[in-house]
Amino acid sequence: MRFFMPNAATSNTESAEPLLAGTLALMTFYVDQPSVAAMQKIGRNLQTLQQHPQLSAEMCIVCRRLAAYWLTLGCEAQQKDAHTACRFAAASAALQ
Repeated sequence: MRFFMPNAATSNTESAEPLLAGTLALMTFYVDQPSVAAMQKIGRNLQTLQQHPQLSAEMCIVCRRLAAYWLTLGCEAQQKDAHTACRFAAASAALQ
């Protein structure tokens, strides 16, 4: 199943709703088919949302905290690609 995910470069000048809707859909997809790739995409989408000019300061804080959660989710798991996800999360956290 594929979900439309807007380009992060254009999301900053457009409505936040398509990216928010896509992220919520991806979270729903993750419940049925968990994967490190889905965790990373959700985290990256939330990072993009935290910088969106249409969101309130409070919503940006929520998105930042959720991004950190999703980007580090599974770091303790014994998955083949969990190490990659944790390195990505550490690099992403350093950029904040």
